[in-house]
Amino acid sequence: MPPSRAVRGSTAGSPPGLRRGRAPAVLASCWVVALAATATATWTTLGDAADDRPALPLPVGTWPSTATRVGLLIAALAAVTGLGALIGRNPPPGVRAPAGLWPLAAAAFLISAELRGHPADAVLGVTTAVLVLLDLLPRGLPPRRTPPHRGSPPDGPGCRPPAPPHAFPRGVALGVAIALHPALVLFAAALPPPPAGRRTTRTARSAPALTAVAVAVLLLAVAQLADPAAGGAFRHRLADHGVIADPGNETALGVLTRLGLHGPPLIALWTAVAAAAAALALRRGHALARDRQHLLAAGVVGCATLIVAPVAGPADLCWLLLAATGRLGRRPEDRALWPVVAVTVALLPSTLLDPGIEPVSGLLLRKAPTLLALAAATALPFRRRDDPLWHLARTPAPPPRRRPLLRGVPLLPARLRTVSRPNLVLELVLIQVGYGVYSYIRNAAPDRLATATDHARSLYGLEQTLRLDIEPAMNGWYLRSGDDLMRAAQQYYTTMHFTMVLLVLVWLYTRHPTHYRTGRTVLFAATGLALLGFWGYPLAPPRLVPELGLREYPAGAPEDAPLGALTALTNQYAAMPSLHIGWACWCALAVATTTRRHWLRAAAPLYPVVTFVVVVATANHWVLDAVGGVAVLLAGCVVQYVLTGRLLLDQEAALPAPRPVPTAASVDGFAARDRPDRPDRPDLPGRPDRAGRPGRSGPPDRPDHGDG
Repeated sequence: MPPSRAVRGSTAGSPPGLRRGRAPAVLASCWVVALAATATATWTTLGDAADDRPALPLPVGTWPSTATRVGLLIAALAAVTGLGALIGRNPPPGVRAPAGLWPLAAAAFLISAELRGHPADAVLGVTTAVLVLLDLLPRGLPPRRTPPHRGSPPDGPGCRPPAPPHAFPRGVALGVAIALHPALVLFAAALPPPPAGRRTTRTARSAPALTAVAVAVLLLAVAQLADPAAGGAFRHRLADHGVIADPGNETALGVLTRLGLHGPPLIALWTAVAAAAAALALRRGHALARDRQHLLAAGVVGCATLIVAPVAGPADLCWLLLAATGRLGRRPEDRALWPVVAVTVALLPSTLLDPGIEPVSGLLLRKAPTLLALAAATALPFRRRDDPLWHLARTPAPPPRRRPLLRGVPLLPARLRTVSRPNLVLELVLIQVGYGVYSYIRNAAPDRLATATDHARSLYGLEQTLRLDIEPAMNGWYLRSGDDLMRAAQQYYTTMHFTMVLLVLVWLYTRHPTHYRTGRTVLFAATGLALLGFWGYPLAPPRLVPELGLREYPAGAPEDAPLGALTALTNQYAAMPSLHIGWACWCALAVATTTRRHWLRAAAPLYPVVTFVVVVATANHWVLDAVGGVAVLLAGCVVQYVLTGRLLLDQEAALPAPRPVPTAASVDGFAARDRPDRPDRPDLPGRPDRAGRPGRSGPPDRPDHGDG
């Protein structure tokens, strides 16, 4: 079949196997899910925020009212629709993503901003971003075309010339956004001028910026005349020291205020930082727009507004999400670091990123949104499209040597099953975020005391039937063991499970990098499955069942915080499954299947055995909790195998052997075959190479050693 003909029933740009009839249905389903989730979250959060006044000015007399909630609900739906459609019409260059991803991403960001701040501020913040993108993106507004003459084809010679590309002058939408958020005036200098012609003057080229400023001034004047009290209250709120110093204020002024600066030094330093950030961001934004990275250009300039504005909320971090479309890094494994960090900071609260280690938490992590916005606006070296490092391909994993146990395995393509050593900072971020999400969900699980106690009695009855009820005997031995052994057991229970997991992860990453991804995926999958048990089956530990009389401390000892302050802050009715046992078995399995030292393989099973004795003797878990921990670990192994086709038992070489690849002259130490304007064509005619072989151009081949 000729290459120019498409396969009937297929859709261009869609994954293989996706029929033309299914693509619109999937896209429509994504839009329905995004809008339904937005409507539900917005209506609920607006009702919960009945006692709080939003920071942005609202043209309403009383807050809240049913009419106000309905109006903001309509605005939220319009904002999600507009943001998803604009990104879909102007996707990041080089990103292959289904069209249904953009409305889901817009809805996720709006819901996250509503949960972390005031919902009205979130809705108006996303609305202002949509208004800015309408004027900034080249395809922000749909073009108008004059219908052709009767009897002529749409694009034939009889077609009339197209009308101006916008239904109203460029700059009007931006002017409305500036009236709502004055710091967005920076985008007036970033608006693209009209196409240059012979009679284009400097005034005509600056017409969009002048239009935006004029519209903003007009709207602010009308609002001031209509309700002077509301305008004065809004300006007073922006100058309020308590609002500026609030931890939720993600601006440079807020960070400097929380550092203890005040008075003229604060104003002078903030002015200098804001002026430098604005100048550098505008310069970088113009360069990126000329490189046709329009979303990244908007994100860079928008990050500068976080530095210039006195007050900003979670909704203003949408510019950080747009800046996440930029490309950084010299290795394929480094390419995902910046998008993951930017998206994580923009969507999740800072508490999930805070490991509680000072001064790292106080100086960096709690100020991560502001620092990342400043870096994106001024310093990060985003790749240009003509950069030889624009295209970086991962070394794909070799095909499995054994026949798959399940049909259709592996599910992930080879480029997503790489086994090279990942970026260290990215792994630390994923581990911290994963543990933060796990702790949050575990502690947020319903604390149903009666249900958890009934489940505990039923489980103990099952253990008695199976002759597994060893908890009373082990707890009695533990209480008679002495104070030193009891303190050691309590310290082991509270700290060892997390410390040992980190040590094994570090060992795999540094000494056995080809096994690291497999072990990490098993651990994350098992932990995620355990969260389902915490929510669906609340279970009281043996020490919280009154009639059993099991204790974690001797009679008469103080009952301040059972097993330390850490246990006092956790949900004590999330005992099934026991992740102490699951994580301990994972550590033993990872070590035993990776190391070649026989003594280490023999000693590895001792760790889960000791952990089992401690968690049962201290009356924190039932015996069947340990069985549940082993079950979720096995399920995690199944998930990892279905995704990648690899097992923890695999000992064959994970990386393919180096093979010679044809290259041309290198640019900055990297092969020119990575450049999009010089594709690798070994069959092109040219002079004989150094080995005397005809039909090749450039220096001789060199092996591709992968990513190390």
